[in-house]
Amino acid sequence: MPVLIVNNIDYSCSIVKIYASIKAKRSKCPKCEKYSNKVHDRYTRTISDLPVFQNKTTIILKTRKFKCQNPQCDRKVFSEQTPYILRYSRRTKRVSRILDSLSIELTGKLGSILSGQLLISVSSSTITRIVHRQRLPPIIQPKVLGVDDFAYRKGISYGTILIDMETSRPIDILPSREGKELKKWLSKYPDVKIVTRDRASSYSSAINEVCPDAEQVADRFHLLMNLSDALDKYFKSVNPKIRKLIKDKGNELLNMSDGQNAGCDKGKRSRLLSKVQEIVEIRRDQRLDVFNKVKELQAKGISKRKIARDLGISRNTVHSYFPLESLPPRISSKSTNIELFAQHIVARLNDKGYMMKDIIDEIYKLGYNGSRTQAYHNINSIKEKFEIHTPDFAQIQKSRIPYIKPLSSRTLAKYIGSCLTVIKDPDERNYLQTLLDNISELQVVRKLVQIFKTMLKRGRGNINRWIGFIKRSKYKMPGLINFANGLLRDIKAVKNGINMSWSNGAVEGHVNRIKSIKRQMYGRASFDLLRKKVILSQTG
Repeated sequence: MPVLIVNNIDYSCSIVKIYASIKAKRSKCPKCEKYSNKVHDRYTRTISDLPVFQNKTTIILKTRKFKCQNPQCDRKVFSEQTPYILRYSRRTKRVSRILDSLSIELTGKLGSILSGQLLISVSSSTITRIVHRQRLPPIIQPKVLGVDDFAYRKGISYGTILIDMETSRPIDILPSREGKELKKWLSKYPDVKIVTRDRASSYSSAINEVCPDAEQVADRFHLLMNLSDALDKYFKSVNPKIRKLIKDKGNELLNMSDGQNAGCDKGKRSRLLSKVQEIVEIRRDQRLDVFNKVKELQAKGISKRKIARDLGISRNTVHSYFPLESLPPRISSKSTNIELFAQHIVARLNDKGYMMKDIIDEIYKLGYNGSRTQAYHNINSIKEKFEIHTPDFAQIQKSRIPYIKPLSSRTLAKYIGSCLTVIKDPDERNYLQTLLDNISELQVVRKLVQIFKTMLKRGRGNINRWIGFIKRSKYKMPGLINFANGLLRDIKAVKNGINMSWSNGAVEGHVNRIKSIKRQMYGRASFDLLRKKVILSQTG
């Protein structure tokens, strides 16, 4: 600030105080703009400035009051001013610019917190007052205008946002989405050449009335949304026919899905059996090899001492193995008498299949002395030994119920125009394939949807021919006929939407940004505050 003279600098308690005064010997009256050098009085102003090396900075400015020497001027006394400090303010202009940005981008409380971190702290109420004090920039006549509505409260009250599509910046928002508000705005800026909009008739009629020469462009996203709604109504109308077909074809659909998974299940089953065999080998009694070797050496007449030394076992173990013909099982707390009921278990498994719980209850009555967990393990071992294959609990849980869940009308509307390979769920894919194979009307609908999407994607196509085919079709397509009639009423904008590159994408992005701003404001702020936050924001 070259107009100031620094008289002294004081530093204490992390605060830098700069004592300064203004260089000029005279000052200009703000009323008559005449210069005066006659000093009337002096006083000091305490002004907040940007921090210096993370220290709060304050300017103590010695300011003079001058007498106006113009006898015709109503102002008798005035204070000298500088271009770097705001009038009637306690901060410099560079501090005010930072606070202006904080007040727009943040809420009052968050702006106050961040300003404190920047060592130019102000209250949350001051942040809000700064927003209200800011002025909106003048509106420059747009050539390409984007129009869309946004919700103050969804389903209750709405407003309208206007975007300059060439800069993708918001230029204004209107308090309602009624056509009369848009008419009033367009009457001030009538030289609009192109208007992108959704399918709302209120916007269309307002633009036609005020700017009849402007080209209206129907947004492609909204066209697809309208098509989806029309398909939803159509599938609801043919739902009885679909239900009857699926009821007749239910078992066939189940077999198709089972056939696809059969190869995978067979491979899993073989891997499972081999894994069980590995586990059985690991669990084999480790003493058996030593016992067999002892009996082999015993038959050759080798002494117990030499056998114990060569095999690395104790003589007592060799002594205990000599009189035995076979190795007895280990006796422990985990031993059970389930082998007494092996024949009964095998008979029950072969007789009635998977009845594990009932079999365990029966052997308990016959005198089984183990736990249920041991019984489950031992019965599984018996099944492996005697090669009895019965479905376990997990397989029963995974077994398919003879029922085909119908796809909703909205899901069918989503899939009907897509390639079948896009559908990941095999049941849903088979479901749609069955409908297409057995209801010829759906083949026509599918082709119509694909043609419409292709027109939007490529940016060219004969929409009149597409509408005419639906209206002349021998099939009754309730939702699609209404959709075609709606396109016909707005045919010029629909053609522009297909052929022109403009779309409402930027407008939809700003509508989403408004949702974020509304959440910050918690619905308690005024329309004027929302308008300034939307238009002045630098993040949009």
